[in-house]
Amino acid sequence: MKAPRACPQCRETKRKCIRPGPGEPCRSCQQRNLQCGSQLRRLTPSISRPVSSEEHPIQPHGQGEHRSPIDLPWDTTAELVEIYLNKVHDQPHSIFHPPTLRMQLRNGSLYGAMLCAICAIGAKFSSNPDRRNLEARLTTEAKRLLQAELENVCLANIQTCILVATLSAGNCQTSSEALFVRIATGMAEIINIESVTKNGRIIESETARRVWWSLYVADRWCFAGLGLPRRMEDLGGRCGLPMDEMAFRSLSPDQTTLIPPWKPGIWAYLIQLARLFGPIQDLNRRVATGDADTAELDQDVDVLGQQIETWRETLPPDIQFTIQNLQGQQHNQLGGPFIALHLAYHHYSTLLYFRFLEDKNPSSSYVTRCKHHASSFSSLLQLSRQVQGCEVSYPTIGHMAAVSSSVLLHTMLFGDQTELPTARRELSANFEALVELQQYWPATKATINRLMTFQNICLLSTESHKLDGWMVRFLLEHSLALQKRELPFVPPSVEVEEENMTSIAREWMERGRYMDFSRE
Repeated sequence: MKAPRACPQCRETKRKCIRPGPGEPCRSCQQRNLQCGSQLRRLTPSISRPVSSEEHPIQPHGQGEHRSPIDLPWDTTAELVEIYLNKVHDQPHSIFHPPTLRMQLRNGSLYGAMLCAICAIGAKFSSNPDRRNLEARLTTEAKRLLQAELENVCLANIQTCILVATLSAGNCQTSSEALFVRIATGMAEIINIESVTKNGRIIESETARRVWWSLYVADRWCFAGLGLPRRMEDLGGRCGLPMDEMAFRSLSPDQTTLIPPWKPGIWAYLIQLARLFGPIQDLNRRVATGDADTAELDQDVDVLGQQIETWRETLPPDIQFTIQNLQGQQHNQLGGPFIALHLAYHHYSTLLYFRFLEDKNPSSSYVTRCKHHASSFSSLLQLSRQVQGCEVSYPTIGHMAAVSSSVLLHTMLFGDQTELPTARRELSANFEALVELQQYWPATKATINRLMTFQNICLLSTESHKLDGWMVRFLLEHSLALQKRELPFVPPSVEVEEENMTSIAREWMERGRYMDFSRE
């Protein structure tokens, strides 16, 4: 016999029982102000089902009795959630209203898979070795619980898919990352997330909006990394842009109208910038395949370059990058997202002008711009590591640092002698950041190996920065392994073996134009 799907109240009155999501009170009981029986039939925390990410507050459980899905002590769970919010949230994704997330943690209403995934990310950054060791078990449990509930199409499962995708990206499981991003995107379309952003309480609608745009950003990064086409190109304009983060955090649970005037936040400006990322990717692929003539490509570069600079120039005064603004965002606990926004600006600009590095005219304005943005990226990344509360620690930062480093290598090998001290210092800073990032995200090791492979090619060929198919894979397809590169070597007869490479590297080092990353 099948278990009854309707709640006891609806079965008794023979009403249609409709629930917004698993474990939530049905609409009939809500309308009649009844305590819904379906809400009371809770499973044990270890297998709790997903509920709406913005569930109405309920009476908090006593903290002394609280246990997370794998029976972690309350203080451990709370600490790991806070680490996640401070270190990762609002950077690669923005999918929660932090006060609501904390409230759900206190009252025990967080979906088990979601809580495991949040704690797994938090565990990566814990200073306590025992808590860091929890990460693998938490990740496995998050995936198990999520996979058991994949047919429950709801916002909580979309959020959990994004969290698991983040874990997969940093743990060298890029196929899983793409799979969970696609599942989340499909769920968002099925529940018509656009309608959620236009109805109900502001917290619920704004959270749904941020989830949608987080998927939009992931679509541009995740699938480019695997050399796959973007899927949200025609869907990205369906939701309004996210509001100011401080205004969002200050919303009360049942608020239905926005009291202060609406204004965009850091994530809104990040999305505006991300809209240019796709065309920049497409432009580089066209260069590599030779699908357009030089004049046409240069015109497209000018258009995109103007759009990026217009974006920067029209940022409001408090979002422009200054040390004073950084201190203000740090005070608001938004230092990391603020840094991430401006790192993205420099990264996209570096990619836009990268193909001009093979230009024989080093004074070209495009070459100057490319070097400027690569250098600025490195300086900003180093600053983020020096200012507490401004760290950027998500997986793709490693790839961005490698792209910056590839331009700095060009300066080291082919630049003017006066440029070498700065390039060497910035290369060293990038490498230090990569080594630090590797402590949290194992995938960074592959990024470091890619960078070392690229440097070896630079030692052997004057065409190392030519934007061909191999270079596109290095710059964009960060989740795919590098293949052998066919380039004219100098001298042509040299065999690329370890002994020869050591000799060549020593020669360049004597000129002050080589960095041995293995010794850094």
